[in-house]
Amino acid sequence: MMMNDKLVLAERIPRDAKDLMPLFRARIHKLLSGLDVSTILGVTSSGFVNAEVWGPDSEFSIELIKREMGLSPRNLSEVQVNDNFKAYVTGINKKRESLEVELGPVSTNVKSEVTREALMAQLCDGRDTPIERVTQTYCIQEGVPLLVRITSIDPARRHIEAWISDDQIARFDQWRRERFHRIIAVGGSQDRLREAVSVSKVERDVIEIEELSFTANSLVCKLGTDAPGIIPKIGRYISNFKLYAFLPERVDKLRPELAGKR
Repeated sequence: MMMNDKLVLAERIPRDAKDLMPLFRARIHKLLSGLDVSTILGVTSSGFVNAEVWGPDSEFSIELIKREMGLSPRNLSEVQVNDNFKAYVTGINKKRESLEVELGPVSTNVKSEVTREALMAQLCDGRDTPIERVTQTYCIQEGVPLLVRITSIDPARRHIEAWISDDQIARFDQWRRERFHRIIAVGGSQDRLREAVSVSKVERDVIEIEELSFTANSLVCKLGTDAPGIIPKIGRYISNFKLYAFLPERVDKLRPELAGKR
């Protein structure tokens, strides 16, 4: 079946990191190698990668891209209640005490947020906790990808509400149970991170790098390694990255009844 489709990927390229596009094109080329398909890639005004895909294998190629990277909604008509998306944190709305996220180009004209009530219910067992403490504890900070589930859509107010998805909650719980400190690094490629780990001579302290998105990764520290102590060592070589520390013991303090469960 011949298709010619335009889509938006759930991946972002920072405006000041255009050098990443060749790397991303290489990844798409590798993903679609062997398929009879052509692609043109670009970046939307909000930083999301868009793609035009055509050729005999375009339908299969789009499904492959969707499975590996996820797709983002271009407009409100592409968003339904209970849909799951990979969103990106933009910050805290201090007036509403909510977490603002971008779902894709739709967020240019539509406000998307995870409410304070949802965050308290899902991450603090309903305990009244300052939202800044919650977002710092779970590294739900600017630029970090976050898996969400849509719970409410108000077209008149151009407003979307979401909860954190079950998959994201499971990821947080796994990180807590594993007890490793982690460094969430946002703003560049995994290759740059590996170079920084090597040059800063902390290879023995970082045992694995897990990809969260093309420009966001989780550096898993060796058991007993203090992530806040590693951040400045790596950070001096990647000043354009944002680095956040995930510490399981901080999560334990928010959810004390889980502290003894591994």
